[in-house]
Amino acid sequence: MDEFLDSVIMKKVKFGLVGVGVGGEYVIKASKLIEDHLKIEAVASSHLERAKSFAEKWSIPAYYTDYKAMFREAGIDAAIICTPHYLHHPMALDAIAESLHVLVDKPMAISVEECDDMIKRAEAKNVKLGVIFQSRFNPDVNKVRDALESGKLGRPLLGIAEVLWNRTQEYYDKSPWRGRWATEGGGVLINQAIHQIDLLLYIMGPVDSLWAYGGTFTHNIEVEDLVVAGLKFRSGALGAIIGTTSIYPGLPTRLSICGDLGSAILEGDVLQLMELKSGEKYEKKREIESASWIRPEAAPPTNHAELLKDFSTAIIEDRSPKVDGYEGKRSIEVIRGIYKSFTEGCPVKVV
Repeated sequence: MDEFLDSVIMKKVKFGLVGVGVGGEYVIKASKLIEDHLKIEAVASSHLERAKSFAEKWSIPAYYTDYKAMFREAGIDAAIICTPHYLHHPMALDAIAESLHVLVDKPMAISVEECDDMIKRAEAKNVKLGVIFQSRFNPDVNKVRDALESGKLGRPLLGIAEVLWNRTQEYYDKSPWRGRWATEGGGVLINQAIHQIDLLLYIMGPVDSLWAYGGTFTHNIEVEDLVVAGLKFRSGALGAIIGTTSIYPGLPTRLSICGDLGSAILEGDVLQLMELKSGEKYEKKREIESASWIRPEAAPPTNHAELLKDFSTAIIEDRSPKVDGYEGKRSIEVIRGIYKSFTEGCPVKVV
């Protein structure tokens, strides 16, 4: 199928990129791997020198300090939004108002209501809405998902997502939008742990209910830096989410998926072990670069490239992208449920 698509896609989708930070760097690096499918025609940043420098470094034809002007004037088909969390919703609406397709970095927005608004307006304008959850395109992740869906792992029993990272106080202090409910939308869950939460839902399915404990333990911030949540999935399986930026020195992300016929473990999105009662055993034990969890921006952009390719072909084929607004919203529903649970001290029904 990929070979067929590669042969028939003649038109490159033209994108405008908003944001020149880590997310923007990932997008532009990924775009260079799939130049037959798309082109970044323009970039916008509120800082003139950053916009100009980024455009020159990556040979982008135009740069703007006013992203709305870019949406109107740059002749683009779609916008990619890689800005602080609280800007995702309003910037997406501005792009949709110009009838542009929109791909927004994680988290999709900082509330379920904002997610719903984005979905509703995109559908009304008949434009595509996607969310950057690039790990869904990781072959090892999909190997585990396929094993569960095909019945190889048996009946799903348990899914555990762990993000045990370290972030210094300086990390929060140097970016004033971090560590605040109004601008970051939360702490470790909505920023660092959201990819693992998304993968847990991608593999295990929807969460029915949850109960959580959490708070601020080691940083001077408004939001949480340590959370433990117990989950009940709609399938009847149980689960857990553990997230923190308070652990020294920081450990690889870990996703454990267990059924009654076998289990699989992903560390740093690398499949380390899958063992079945039938005797089948997959054991990679591949070395994981510490940079992938100490500095996630050091990871290669290959999964981003696959996501961008899918979004571009979705525009051309007039279909939903694999990670559309509905998929992007799922992690926000769980995260907001966890926040409600540990702040109010109560169980929360998610679906």
